[in-house]
Amino acid sequence: MTGVLLLAVSTAVAQPPPDSLSRPVRVGLALSGGAALGLAHIGVLRVLEREGIPVVGISGNSMGSMVGGVCAAGYSPAEIESIAVNADWGTLFSSGVPFGAQYLPERQQAQRYVFQLRHRNFVPYLPGGLVPLQNVEFLLMRLLSDVEYNTYYDFDSLPIPYRAIAVDLVSGDKVVFRSGRLEQAIRASIAIPGVFVPEDLGGQELVDGGVQQYLPVAPLLDMKPDVIIAVLTMKHNAETGISLIDIASRSMDVVGMEDMVRQKALADVLIQPNVDPFTHSDFARAKELIAAGEAAAEAALPEIRARLAGRTPVAVRRTVTVRPYSVVRSVRFEGRHVTRSSTLRPELRTRPGSYLKFPVLRDDLMRLFRTGLFDDVNYRLNFGPADSVDVVIELQEKAYGFYSLGIRFDSDDNVALGLEVGQGNLGGSGASLRAALDLGNPRELRLGLTGTRLFRFPFGYRLDGFWGSIDRTYFDSTGRHASYRTAYRGGIAEAGYIIGRNAFFDFGVAAYDAAYPLPHPARPVFESVPGHEWIVGPMFRLESNSFQDIDFPTRGAGSRLDVLFSSRAMKATREFLKIDYAWDQVVPVSSRLLLRPGLAFGVCLNEPAWVEQFHTGGDDMVGFAKGEFTSPQRAVLRLGADVMLFRLFNQANYPVYLQFFSNAGTFEPLNQALNATDPVSVLHWGAGTGLRTNTPLGPVQLIFGVGDFGKPVPGSGARVNVFLSVGREFRYTR
Repeated sequence: MTGVLLLAVSTAVAQPPPDSLSRPVRVGLALSGGAALGLAHIGVLRVLEREGIPVVGISGNSMGSMVGGVCAAGYSPAEIESIAVNADWGTLFSSGVPFGAQYLPERQQAQRYVFQLRHRNFVPYLPGGLVPLQNVEFLLMRLLSDVEYNTYYDFDSLPIPYRAIAVDLVSGDKVVFRSGRLEQAIRASIAIPGVFVPEDLGGQELVDGGVQQYLPVAPLLDMKPDVIIAVLTMKHNAETGISLIDIASRSMDVVGMEDMVRQKALADVLIQPNVDPFTHSDFARAKELIAAGEAAAEAALPEIRARLAGRTPVAVRRTVTVRPYSVVRSVRFEGRHVTRSSTLRPELRTRPGSYLKFPVLRDDLMRLFRTGLFDDVNYRLNFGPADSVDVVIELQEKAYGFYSLGIRFDSDDNVALGLEVGQGNLGGSGASLRAALDLGNPRELRLGLTGTRLFRFPFGYRLDGFWGSIDRTYFDSTGRHASYRTAYRGGIAEAGYIIGRNAFFDFGVAAYDAAYPLPHPARPVFESVPGHEWIVGPMFRLESNSFQDIDFPTRGAGSRLDVLFSSRAMKATREFLKIDYAWDQVVPVSSRLLLRPGLAFGVCLNEPAWVEQFHTGGDDMVGFAKGEFTSPQRAVLRLGADVMLFRLFNQANYPVYLQFFSNAGTFEPLNQALNATDPVSVLHWGAGTGLRTNTPLGPVQLIFGVGDFGKPVPGSGARVNVFLSVGREFRYTR
């Protein structure tokens, strides 16, 4: 009898009052944090849309604030899913500048070393987070700038009213955003402490709201919902990810447990997608996470319908009226301490007297960020009379001093160490001065100056002086002749320009002296080699590169044309024209198979300086030793295939590939190679297999190759070569 009474009471409590059955029901939606796990919210949105269950308000924290904010701005679940699935999350969560956005030497410089420490006035500078999230801000600006402007920066005037949660590190207080720039509120809410740089907003240092409130149900209450649906994307098993995002996100899960109990009690329906198979950094598995959210929402539909009790949900999606463009009254910079205003203004297309157009303003900010001078670039609008506007560009300058460290091992040169010390943004001009020391092979000291503007022209430039030496070994068809050393000293002056997104050209002048302290007694092959040579003349380089990662490409193509004319009129020892062209491509046939075709072609007209001959072999001619082919010309074709075996640490950034290589080439003058009576005698070939993977310290590669196997030429025989390399290539000269 007691059980029957309890059942009757609980049923009565679960049912809405009789007088409420006739009126529409207001549904609120709270979305939790969870980093990549929060992508499951998109699946929940899809089900609610499909089932005709609109909401009168959305609150979100961290990834829930991003998904919920974009939805509140009027994007459909299908559009949000497309954004999440097609986003390059590695780029979004990177502080780097896209490859085609800077002068080539600067871009390569930024990726050369494995470790970099910045300093201000020789005092080490440690940022509040490892990643500034600038690229995420640019994405949010593209999606949200217009709608937030048209709704007068009032979150209650959005198509769906919205709240975002963050925490102020200065006061320790929770911050609930109800107005302002929507993308800044989202940016603050996703700033995981220790991973992403806090959002500096009005004197507040704002970070992820999950520090205090992982599941933000309470902020919905001022929207007066009748039914609250809360979506909790939290793991119930141990975190297996090892990235900073995984570790920091799991820590916040634990910290917020006490508040979690209170927030769950405020919700009428709790949807918990099964995210246990995923890690907090599994952004590459967006489709699977969305499916997990969809499955959980479908399972919760009976409970949702019971709570609605047949009532019609209120639909409050507003139509946003387009607001007239404001006229820009002034443009000024804030936070500029070192950088000259004259260096920045040529990058702007938003100017006084023009209309405020957000795509133009966003492109302006992107150009400023891509100068490499700032950690963060944003804007603030101060509205004046007659709807005019002052545009304030907010800058966070970098700590321009830097120390860089590189380390690499390979089986040809053993251990190489590199140290670079420099100071950027000299005199506020954007130029950088650096000194680099490489130990190993080659040994080199280099002093350089680089910049992104030449006077008032958008040309990058580089001035380098260098001194060093490199050890090489000479081979011929009968085997090894001798090891020798080349010592060099000189300089390069060049200017370059960006062509489109991924291409560059450089032109300049090179002048250096190469000396050859040959072994005694010298072998016959060295009898014609002079004691030293001057190489002086104009140079040209044209490069195109769409690799998403220079050191470990998994898609894209790269080509490079180098031309050097050493002229006696400019006091060179020999006059010659050297043309060197290389092309490589990585073609993703499937998610586990990559094809890697490539070619290299080089020719010297007239007799080149000994140091400027082509040195082929080792990692660029499988099956042969490093520099086994030293020649004035070369033509090499390559074809490889990579098969992914698994991922280290179950991380998308660390795939392990089984590799297969084949290559063929000739190093005779082209006319002799084409007219040879025995083509086999002038052709060399190799094949091999290997493994490669990526690590936090750089790529690791092992190659086993066999060259000239089965070659029916007297005096020749198969060659076997093993090549192992660990780390990024930071050396300037090979």
